[in-house]
Amino acid sequence: MRSKILTTAMALAVAGAAAGCASFTQEKLASNNPPAAHRGPVRTADDAAITAKVKAKFAADDTVKARKIDVDTMRGYVTLYGDVHSTREAERAVGIARDTAGVTGVTSHLHVIG
Repeated sequence: MRSKILTTAMALAVAGAAAGCASFTQEKLASNNPPAAHRGPVRTADDAAITAKVKAKFAADDTVKARKIDVDTMRGYVTLYGDVHSTREAERAVGIARDTAGVTGVTSHLHVIG
């Protein structure tokens, strides 16, 4: 009877230790290596605010207007997609985005359709 209790106690201790180690390892890995796409709620809100500012500036601008330009912001980096009517309009859109507070960089995927 006593050996069964000791065996059970040892098995529980080993299982508990193994579970604790696995949990610690997963927590440690998660804290040191966050997923690349993880931005968190504050960063996501900041990015949404930047996108809104850029779009508002486009709408107020006589050259760019609010044509079909999509604005995507990730960690302050803005990417522009869509069609514009001239090289001047594309350049102006990039300039507006660059001059917006909070923007760390801009990539243009704008296509001039003439």
